[in-house]
Amino acid sequence: MKYRLTLLLVLIAMLAMPVSSIVAQDDDGMYGEAPMLAEKVAAGELPPVAERLPVNPRVVALPGSDIGTYGGQLRVPVAGGGEPFWSGQMVFWTAWKGLVNWNQTYSDWEPNIAESVDVNEEATEYTFHLREGLKWSDGVPFTADDIMFYMEDIQANEELNGGNYPQGFWTPGGEPPVVEKIDDYTIKFTFNVPYGMFLLNMCGWDGWGIVAAPKHYLEQFHIKYNPDGIDALIAESESATDWVSLFQSRSAVGPGTDQSLIMRDPNYPTMMPWVVKEVMGSGTQFTAERNPYYYWVDAEGNQLPYIDGFVGTLYQDDQTLLLDVLAGKFDTMANPANENRPLFFQNEETSGLKVYLVSREGGASVTVMFNMTHADLGDLFSEKDFRIGMSYAIDRQEIIDIVYFGEGEPRQISPTEDSPLYNEQLSTQYIEYDVDLANEYLDKVLPDKDADGWRLLPNGEKLSIVFTIQTGDYGLGFTDVAELLKGYYAEVGVDIILDVVSNEVWTERRDDNSMEATVFTGEGGVGLTSIVDARYFVPTHGQSIWGNAWEIWYLEPDNPAGEEPPQYIKDQMDLLERVRQAPTSEQRLELMGELLQVAADNFWVLGISSSTSTYRPLNAKLANVPATWVDGWNPGGIAIAFPEQWYFTE
Repeated sequence: MKYRLTLLLVLIAMLAMPVSSIVAQDDDGMYGEAPMLAEKVAAGELPPVAERLPVNPRVVALPGSDIGTYGGQLRVPVAGGGEPFWSGQMVFWTAWKGLVNWNQTYSDWEPNIAESVDVNEEATEYTFHLREGLKWSDGVPFTADDIMFYMEDIQANEELNGGNYPQGFWTPGGEPPVVEKIDDYTIKFTFNVPYGMFLLNMCGWDGWGIVAAPKHYLEQFHIKYNPDGIDALIAESESATDWVSLFQSRSAVGPGTDQSLIMRDPNYPTMMPWVVKEVMGSGTQFTAERNPYYYWVDAEGNQLPYIDGFVGTLYQDDQTLLLDVLAGKFDTMANPANENRPLFFQNEETSGLKVYLVSREGGASVTVMFNMTHADLGDLFSEKDFRIGMSYAIDRQEIIDIVYFGEGEPRQISPTEDSPLYNEQLSTQYIEYDVDLANEYLDKVLPDKDADGWRLLPNGEKLSIVFTIQTGDYGLGFTDVAELLKGYYAEVGVDIILDVVSNEVWTERRDDNSMEATVFTGEGGVGLTSIVDARYFVPTHGQSIWGNAWEIWYLEPDNPAGEEPPQYIKDQMDLLERVRQAPTSEQRLELMGELLQVAADNFWVLGISSSTSTYRPLNAKLANVPATWVDGWNPGGIAIAFPEQWYFTE
């Protein structure tokens, strides 16, 4: 029996949830809009607001929030590198709303661009009903044709994808879905196996791409739609050599593309609340402006967002950036370093910033990963006794006290205690600080030492492990943790070399499997996060560095750095597929419990401590900001706090 999850039914089922989806419309059938847009309407530059909104816009009203006022530019600093989408975290402000998205409590999905979803009992068929009258930021209708273009002409195009349909998210049974356009506002996905996790997966990053491929704009760069004009466009391009490289240089989604193009091409139509107007380019500033066709309204029918736009300023020096933020020159700051937390609290009055403490989604503060697939050291890292010894060598409480201001408890990477997936063994094993026990385990695999006490490899060479550390540490203190690890590991005869590099270099080493070890994030904790993001329990994620070549094999079959995994890893991958396919939550939880137990028994990844809170400084004059939210990559950072509804009180 099929069931239809209409907006009304979702509302009834989620009465306790903080977001409403009822249509709000005044008696005259008129909607409110920002003065800057009303002026354009009066000048004949835009159609009336009622014509810009869909027939049934999404209504957002957080409990305790009020009707806001329009106006204001949100000032944001951008760290060195000059990429607003990533360094300035505009990805979270703008790009995290798909056909469905997370509700504000990070507990379930809810409709967004899709007004409702039909799901069959077997969870193999998903029919999305789009909001009629949706429009791209340039005013062109958003329809099922755009989704078909993304699925058929980008993802399924063998020239673009190298003959390999993207793995994982879109292929739960090893095959991509059959996608069918029912009408302009209805589209159906049919999978060859049950796919109970489909809608939850669609809430995250993978679900964003499907609503970021405007057919009317991108078809000019596609050989199928512009066979006669493609050569001229290639000739005009500075980098394209064929239609594939041309398309990849002009699309923000699809194999080989760069998502940050969204903030570098003012002509690129989007469904985002704010769209770029002035790009950073070779300058030091970018601007973004409200999307006049954005499909959200408040409880009284006023079109969102309230804030007019963004002004971003580039800084090459992190210290100067910090001083200017504390001096009150900006309204927020992305990824403030953990060690600077006291400074923000001490300077709330002079900076005009209120500090919000935000819980992280993670199952650990950070993780320590030794690449078991590294060409030279992979065999050593694959020894469980080595990893156990390296875990016992860590003084976790000292790291907590020094790096995390005493917040947190020693633990491994694992779902949190209040998660239905909590595994005590996975969380608590090998967390004691015991140098003697560390040496006992390390002696099992590396018994020989040189005259200075450094452990020797079987070939007689001194063991030195390069830890590649990202400079962009999301406020988690990667380098600080690594510096302390270097001292702990020296005590047990293991030499550590720290190599602090840009995020780009870190990614390059991931891509060619040259990374030996790293300190990284700790996703996989709150609620069902470990199902949505199992990167530390099975190597199917682009940042599963502990099994780097295996995840490359899984995700990028044509990448020569990939390596077919051993059967026990394949079994874990297959188990994750069964988790994704399970049609009921009970079945998913049972299977995921099995997967986590395998991870516990094998102990692939080391954790340091329970996930700590992070903090977000925001202009104290911003209203409708939730008291807290779940922060992290999977919930979309700031996106889950619904900044479209924030407004300046002065």
